[in-house]
Amino acid sequence: MKSLVRPILVVLAATLMPAAIPAQSGGRTIVEDPAALQRLRRNSGITLQWISFESPRRGHVRVTERGDMVHLSGRQVSANGNARVELDGDVLRIGRDRFTLAGNITITNAPDQGRVCVREGEFEFRVTQRRRYWRLQQMTACEGLTDYVDIYF
Repeated sequence: MKSLVRPILVVLAATLMPAAIPAQSGGRTIVEDPAALQRLRRNSGITLQWISFESPRRGHVRVTERGDMVHLSGRQVSANGNARVELDGDVLRIGRDRFTLAGNITITNAPDQGRVCVREGEFEFRVTQRRRYWRLQQMTACEGLTDYVDIYF
């Protein structure tokens, strides 16, 4: 019985620890387009369509750099403070019209009270149709709902 305890603890500890930066990034953000990185640094906020697309209600995305790794931390909160989207992770690669984020995205109380959608992994954000924002490409997840998470530039 004693031999079973250690493997279970190792598996449990691994699930509680933050995910390591994937090997393909080498611990740094791969910048294919410096202008795109500048747009990301000067972003004008984050939105979730269930909360608001309007500029005064946009959330904020903070861009920091830890060594050679670009890190994003952001959130948008509804006017009543109840609904929110939160994003936190490292940018693995950024190109002219897309970037890859390794981290988590959490949506709480949107569109319905009591909904909590927690997503972890790698996410692609892409500019399409000449839009002025990057849109999360893995839109459908929890309860089969389509969540539009956009980061504006």
